[in-house]
Amino acid sequence: MRRRKFSDNPDNAPEKQVEYKAEIAVMTDDDLLKEAEQKIWLSTYANNNPISCYHWQVDAIYAEVMRRNKPELYDRAYKRAMASC
Repeated sequence: MRRRKFSDNPDNAPEKQVEYKAEIAVMTDDDLLKEAEQKIWLSTYANNNPISCYHWQVDAIYAEVMRRNKPELYDRAYKRAMASC
């Protein structure tokens, strides 16, 4: 059986990633917090699917909160996502 590669998932296309990063870059902190909570939960749910787009989206959100110098946003989103599991 051939193993699927990350690039096999059309949601992982480079243009989708650029588009998503631009989208989260203009979100307010409150909107980014909500987005982070949702994507962290979905990434956790998709743990058995290594090519899920939710994994790179969480990475992009983490990079964005660090760019804003507000790591507490990610921490709050993570805690909320884990509490809702």
